[in-house]
Amino acid sequence: MKALRAPASLAGAALALLVTVPGCQRDLPPDAAYRALVRAMADRDEEAAWDLLSDDTRKRLAERARVAAAAAPGVVPGEARSLLAGDAPLAVLPPTSIAVQRTDGNRAMLRVEAPGAPPREVELVRERGGWRVMLPLQ
Repeated sequence: MKALRAPASLAGAALALLVTVPGCQRDLPPDAAYRALVRAMADRDEEAAWDLLSDDTRKRLAERARVAAAAAPGVVPGEARSLLAGDAPLAVLPPTSIAVQRTDGNRAMLRVEAPGAPPREVELVRERGGWRVMLPLQ
């Protein structure tokens, strides 16, 4: 009997590992994807944060990095991912409330509330097999 329990416990441990490792996670619901982005930003995990951004957001960040690097060569890195690891994560306030307002096929809208900030809407799109956050960059 003990021999049967060991493989079952190993399978349980493997399943737990798959659920907790971001790269191995199954498709997260929109609110969980947004929470994962906030956590990655707070942890300064630019790889995980980058993976949770929409393709459009990535393109706009890449352009912003290119322009900034051209304006300050050698001072500002030209890599868009590096924009995620600067001082901005220090300003990220953990949300107190995240609610899915609607999901329409490949788009979702969240209502996000954080301390000291007005509620805001955050849009997500389904890309690359999961929900990706669209950041409002000007």
